[in-house]
Amino acid sequence: MKEATDPLYMTIYKQLRKDIQAGKYGANQRLPTEKELCQTYHVSRITSKKALNMLAEEKLIMRIKGKGSYIFQNQKIFSHTSMNNRKMPIIGVILSTFDNSFGRELLAAIEENCRQQNILCLFFHTLGDQQAEAEALDNCIDLGVDGIIITPVYGTYYNAKILQLVLNDYPIVVVDRALKGIPTHLVCTDNTSAAQQAIDYLVKCGHKKIGVYAHVHKNISSVEDRIEGVKRGLQANNINIDESLFCIRKFNEFLLYQDDERFIQDRNMIIEHLMNNPDITAAFTLNYRIAMLIKCAAAELGLSIPNNLNIICFDSPIEDIPGQYFFSHMQQSYDELGKQAIRLLCTLMQGELTEKPVKIKVPAKFILGTSTNIPSYMQ
Repeated sequence: MKEATDPLYMTIYKQLRKDIQAGKYGANQRLPTEKELCQTYHVSRITSKKALNMLAEEKLIMRIKGKGSYIFQNQKIFSHTSMNNRKMPIIGVILSTFDNSFGRELLAAIEENCRQQNILCLFFHTLGDQQAEAEALDNCIDLGVDGIIITPVYGTYYNAKILQLVLNDYPIVVVDRALKGIPTHLVCTDNTSAAQQAIDYLVKCGHKKIGVYAHVHKNISSVEDRIEGVKRGLQANNINIDESLFCIRKFNEFLLYQDDERFIQDRNMIIEHLMNNPDITAAFTLNYRIAMLIKCAAAELGLSIPNNLNIICFDSPIEDIPGQYFFSHMQQSYDELGKQAIRLLCTLMQGELTEKPVKIKVPAKFILGTSTNIPSYMQ
């Protein structure tokens, strides 16, 4: 009688499982990809995928879409004191930007909520640099913080140290932008709905040719969500999506003086776009800095705001007169973002982990400034 043999996927599964248990692959190390397993064992992609999925079901590995399969070590390799064993819990707050339209307000909200709950927070500013971000994460671990709140640095690739923390169930909450494919706990603005609301307002003001200005948005979830909201807003108002009106460029991420060479370069890109699209009567920009660029570009072109050009952006510092703003904008709720981030992090630090990552979306509010007209029904 012929002896039964294992299916091919079972052979691969058993061999990888044996290698993992023997320590061939270290904690957080990436396993061979589906394609590499296909070449090694001369099998189909479906077969190698099934073998990896079986390992994931046993929680021996974590599969991250677009990133690969990693050894899962269900124990914290980073030593940190439980918040229950320390008189005052300590958290690290790592922000990539710290300007007067987002970073400072968010930090103030986090600090206020920490003070209310008797939590000490250590602040790190990475200036949009992944190396500085890695050093900040190392410092947090070395100092033995109980948890981390972070707005990740933009980049083609995510910081490997964040992935390492996630793989080991370290208490970490990401704020503002999601890390696609990595199961992190997230607190962010409901960017899609906010952008759709802004477009709806401009349409009610009579605008149909709306320029959309944004930083390149590959792997930046907040920007991608806002672009999606723009498109939904246009479609809901029966306006065709004209990609020529979208000015998606690699703008500088930080606020600069108007005589700075980089500011002038960014402003000139907008001037060129407005000149190439003279029928644009309104501009929606995904952050305050680009709104400032549009304002300067309009001045160079002799366009009056709001008579010739309306502008709406996300967030805006208050003007000299309390309660008055130049830019009409979608105001993110820093207080609520900070409150939800601290509340979620405390839950994680107390060991109350959930099977699936928690994602909290906070609504934004439209604030009327002097950069837009007022719809007739509101007058």
